[in-house]
This record gives sequence, C-alpha cells and structure tokens, in this order.
Amino acid sequence: MDEFNRNTEHDASEQTTPYQTPVRGADEQPGSGYAHTDGTYEQTRSSSTYSNSYYGNTQGRTTYDSSSGNGGSTPPPGGTSYEQWSGGAKKPRKPKKPKKPSHFPWKPVVAGVLIAAIAFGGGMLAGGGIKLPAMGNGDSAGYGVTDSGSGTNPDTQTVEIQQTKDDLGSYSDVYEKVSPSVVAIIVDEIRAGSESSGSGVIMSEDGYIITNNHVVSGGDLFTVVLEDSTSHKATLVGTDEQTDLAVLKIDATGLTAAEFGDSDSVKVGDRAFAIGSPGGIEYQNSFTGGFISAINRDVTINDRVMTLIQTDTAINPGNSGGALINSAGQVIGITSSKLSASSMDSASIEGMGFAIPMSTAKEIVDELIAYGHVTGRPAIGISGYDIDASRANYFNLPQGVYVSSVDTASDAYKKGIQAGDIITGVNGKEITGMSEINEVKSNLSAGDTITLTIYRDGKTQEIEITLIDEADLSGETASTQQDSSSNNNGYTNPYGGYGYTIP
Repeated sequence: MDEFNRNTEHDASEQTTPYQTPVRGADEQPGSGYAHTDGTYEQTRSSSTYSNSYYGNTQGRTTYDSSSGNGGSTPPPGGTSYEQWSGGAKKPRKPKKPKKPSHFPWKPVVAGVLIAAIAFGGGMLAGGGIKLPAMGNGDSAGYGVTDSGSGTNPDTQTVEIQQTKDDLGSYSDVYEKVSPSVVAIIVDEIRAGSESSGSGVIMSEDGYIITNNHVVSGGDLFTVVLEDSTSHKATLVGTDEQTDLAVLKIDATGLTAAEFGDSDSVKVGDRAFAIGSPGGIEYQNSFTGGFISAINRDVTINDRVMTLIQTDTAINPGNSGGALINSAGQVIGITSSKLSASSMDSASIEGMGFAIPMSTAKEIVDELIAYGHVTGRPAIGISGYDIDASRANYFNLPQGVYVSSVDTASDAYKKGIQAGDIITGVNGKEITGMSEINEVKSNLSAGDTITLTIYRDGKTQEIEITLIDEADLSGETASTQQDSSSNNNGYTNPYGGYGYTIP
C-alpha cells in the first residue's frame, strides 16, 4: 500500500474542511407563548411550559429550553467533521528499478481498485441512490451526467439519474384531506391566570367541534384556531367527564367537516395516523403515523375504565382532542391519552397512545349537542378516597372507599350515607376501590337500585339506594367538615392526597 499512499498524496494547503451545521436537539427547541393579534396567535416568549392532564392540559410538565446550538461554520466542540477530497498536483516520482517480468504488479492493481471504490462510494454519498442502466449507448430516458473534461470517450456509458417518481407508500393525500378539519384549541383560565392548549375535530360545516373534556375542563375562555391560522371565539356546548368528551361551537359556516369512519371495523395492524397540535400552536396540525396496536383495550384513567383504541402513532401533549385517522382519510377516533412513565426513575415508555373510538364518541357527542349533557346516566352522588391496604392497616380501618361528601339531591343522602363512612362492598361483593363501584354502576341505569355495604363507627350495615340521573345532581354536598360527628376514630381523611368523585 506504500505505492498507493505515495500516488495519492495531497498538498495540505489545498485541503478544505467544511462542517455541517449542527442540528438542534428536541430539548433545544425554543418554546413559545402566544399573543392574540388580529385573529392570529404569534410567538411572544422564548421558553414555555406546557402541562396537561391526559396529554392536552394540566399535569406532567414539559419545558422547552430556548438555548441554541452552535450553528455557523465553526465546528462544534468534540463534534464530527467531514473532510472533502481536493485535487492537488502529484509529486514527481523517482525512477524505479525494473521489476522482474515473472511477478504480477499487485500493488498498482489494488490501488486502482481502491481508488475506483472510493470514487464510486463518493458518488453514492453525493447523489443518493444511483441507477446503473444496462450497457448500451446511453439513450435510455433520464438525465445523463456530462463529461467534465477528464478525457472520457463520448461513446463511453455514463451514469443516469432518473426523475423522482411519486412514493407509492406516501399518505400525503390523507393529510391533505383531513388537515383542514383539525383545529387547535386555546383554553384560558382567567382566575388562575393560566393558558393551555389542545386539539379538536370539526364535525359540521357550521362550527361544531369535538374535543376532550380534559382539554376544556376549568376553562373560562375558548379560542379555536383553524388550519389557515384564523381564530374564532368558541362557546362550550357540553362536556362528559366519564367518556372524556366535549363539544365546542364557533360562529362560522363553510368549514370542512371531517369524514368519520366505522371504528368497529378497525383491525390490529391497520395503518393509523394522528393530526393535532403537540406542543401548542407552534406545531399545529402535525402529522404522525403508525399502526393500530390493539382494539377494545380497557384503560383506567382517573379511576374510570375506558375502552379505547391503542396505537403506536405518536401522541403527545397537545394532541388531545385531535383525530386518529385510517388510510382512507376517515376519523376513527378522538386521541385522548398515552401511557408514560410515572416517575423520573421509571423506564421510558413510547408508542402506547390511545383514542376514543368513534362508535363511542358519536352517541356521547349527539347527546351533548342535543341536551348539553348525557342523559340517563346512573349516579350514586358521592365523592371519596380509596383506602389502600397500608393506610387501612395504619389507621386500623377496613380497606374500601372513604366517603368525603354526599350530594344532597341523591338518594344516598336521603338514606343516611354520611361523610366519613367507608364503602366496603357493593351488592354483596367486597370491594377495595372506587373503580369496582363504577364497574357495577356502569351496567345499571338511572332508577335501578344498588346495595352498599357501609362501615361506620366499628359497625357494618347494608343500605339500598336508588341511582339517579347524573344530570339531576345538585352539586351541593354534605362534606366531612359539615358532619364531623361521624369520623371513624377522629380521622377525617385517612387516605389523604387526591380525592375522587363517584357520580
């Protein structure tokens, strides 16, 4: 190889060393806030914190740092530089002694092969994929590479680069069809002085928009931003916490309504796509793709069991309320949540997103538009806390659901269930948490009866109550503070922390 090295020496002064501009990492993307000016939202600050409950609103903070990368032509410290070959005059070689004719000149041949390999490899890197046509006179369709003065015979075959054809695997038509029907939603909480964002799907040309309940929950003002960046004030038509669905209305006509598909016909392995605004308006109508990972997946969210579509399509904070789409450009679900690590030291979880099937959403949305709420849904009318095994042992109490308040319009209140009671069974079956109560209740209707096993002051009793329509709850409750006489050994809240409502 010494011969090869001598024949390919270059003058160092003629070397050039370009560097690629470093690509900013995901954690270096500047976040932004948005000021409302002339019907549009524009960026107002260099960093922003997004938070959301399921993945559109209020829990799990993600901060985007506004620091920038190196950029420019200066090579990044410790980075990888890419050196480009430059042509330089070769040094004259000294006369060599004649070699014996019996030896084959291997070294020049090897050097020639290596040079050819480097030249061909460089062509691959510079021009991407290269098609080598069959040997002939070079008359086939395409763009010929002309001779650059290297002395190549004009009749020598040249490399031909074909025109780029449409990607048969592209789903750009799906995006173009559905994107005008997906909006961003800005939610302002005046009293808290906070702003959050999510996504929504236009269901009618006159301005009805489907989104998640957790996107709009707690909001005072709602703004809908269309694909063309025009914005409209929205009114809240109705919400349903149990299915995590809500409907907004804007004063507009001629909108592009989404085409909704039959989610019951979805199969595992089908292509699936999502359109929404992950990270806020800055990334409005981002398009991601994947597959249907599972159907009829039971997922417990905020102590409610929901039957959802599972997909590996990327769903991130801000996607909530957006569209899950099939390959025909039909909306088959409303994206709502994703599975994520519960703590900083937990293993990372990716590719587990969930959407509410349209077969479920249709019935709820129709009710919300007609009545503002879902009618006929059974309710017990109590709020409370799970008492887990460790706290039950510590406070010497039975495991179950600690009642913190009772709605005064409920039959549970009329039958004497009090704040401080502990529910330990339903219809004769022992329970340890409120999800088990909801599971029994969800199979019943308003007007049906249910028997609760109540622990109070060291004694157990059975109380039969009649379920009422959730819409008939008054919202006024008798709480633990109002009824401190029933306190189970003086502990008004043995569970502590976060409370739950059992309508």
